[in-house]
Amino acid sequence: MGLALAGVFWFTQVTGLETSFLNNVLTWLVYIGFIHISMVRYRQNYLGGLLGYGQGVWLGTRMGMLAGIILGAWMFLYMKVINPGYTDELIVQMQESYLSMGMSENEVAQMEDLFSLVANPALMITSGVFGAGFTALLFSLIIAIFQRRRPQDPFSNAMKNIE
Repeated sequence: MGLALAGVFWFTQVTGLETSFLNNVLTWLVYIGFIHISMVRYRQNYLGGLLGYGQGVWLGTRMGMLAGIILGAWMFLYMKVINPGYTDELIVQMQESYLSMGMSENEVAQMEDLFSLVANPALMITSGVFGAGFTALLFSLIIAIFQRRRPQDPFSNAMKNIE
């Protein structure tokens, strides 16, 4: 999942769609697809066809955190080796967006230190790990509802035979 998210990031950077809705849709599809498939396979291969709601949520959240680590490593590689000017581009985009919102150039210049702090690679990687884990938690909360399988109550089956 982490490599697929890195692929989506790379694709949207190359095509210039990093701020488009397509980027969000592709990211959501990666999360939903990987979490769904992993829950189904884990349930069938390791749990004998049974999966509790909590087990599903925990499985998806762990996957998201691991994907965040992989994505964070990719982001670090991207920002330090592949495109070292990426953080400068982010700072320029932030400045332009604040200027377009009506802030004065003086106010934007005062926020320069804040911009460089937000665009720090270590902070972006750390927030990426927690962000991916939190996003996976949200998707897992929903997906686990549909993927959980409970054991059948043996008493209800026995009562059917008596009646």
